[in-house]
Amino acid sequence: MNYLEQFQGRFIGVMQWEDCSSLLQKLIENPNDWYLYDTLKPMPDATHGAEDFIDNINSIKDTLINEHQERYCGIVYTNDLDNPSFVKVFHPNNLGKVCGGSDNPPLPQWILSKEKPMDVVKEFGEKEEGFISKHLRF
Repeated sequence: MNYLEQFQGRFIGVMQWEDCSSLLQKLIENPNDWYLYDTLKPMPDATHGAEDFIDNINSIKDTLINEHQERYCGIVYTNDLDNPSFVKVFHPNNLGKVCGGSDNPPLPQWILSKEKPMDVVKEFGEKEEGFISKHLRF
């Protein structure tokens, strides 16, 4: 399965804060060979070093704790809770319609994977629409 197929594959939503902390701790304890793709920045072409990866995970964790003022997490998704190799994290301030139907659901801000990323912003980001395609659906 290639990166884009994995990106669109089945994920487990991490609802409880305790489960989110546990998942992030597993990443911190296994910091090697991860690509960390911040979709607001250029796509990485190499894995992060262990120390840099841990710093980034701690920064993401701080963002989630400080900016997602909900009783539940619900904005972190992984392919496997026990042995993750692909994790998507949405920024709390850019949720749009993550759960509902939308022509352009928001992209996760951070994508952590063991496989080299492909450009999901180009592939799945908001498409520019002209007047006709924006107002008339065929």
